Amino acid sequence: RAAIAVEEARKAKLLLSVDLEDKDKKLAELEATLKARDEKLTEAQQQQAEFLKKQRALDDEKREMALTIERKIQEGLDAVRVKARSEAEDGLKMKVAEKEEQIAGMQRQIEELKRRSEQGSQQLQGEVLELELEALIA
Repeated sequence: RAAIAVEEARKAKLLLSVDLEDKDKKLAELEATLKARDEKLTEAQQQQAEFLKKQRALDDEKREMALTIERKIQEGLDAVRVKARSEAEDGLKMKVAEKEEQIAGMQRQIEELKRRSEQGSQQLQGEVLELELEALIA
């Protein structure tokens, strides 16, 4: 009986040992799986951080580009406004110069007409005096 008990104890110990080895093996596998998952998670987090960093840099570039474009548009508009103002001023200066030339021409005509009128008046006065003299003589 004792031999049977010893044999049973040995078998139980052997089964327990095998079961313990299986559990140790499964635990090691689970730990390896957990470690692999942790490594993958760390890698994924690093990739996500890198992605977010690149995304932020890209967003910054887009904003900078939009700002640069707006500045160039504004500069172009300013240049167009300056040119338009200059052209308008030049056009007005030309019109003023034309009007001044027109006025000067009219003043010359008025002076010429006055001169002719005075010549005609003097001639007329001379003729009247001549007629009066003839009347006195006759």
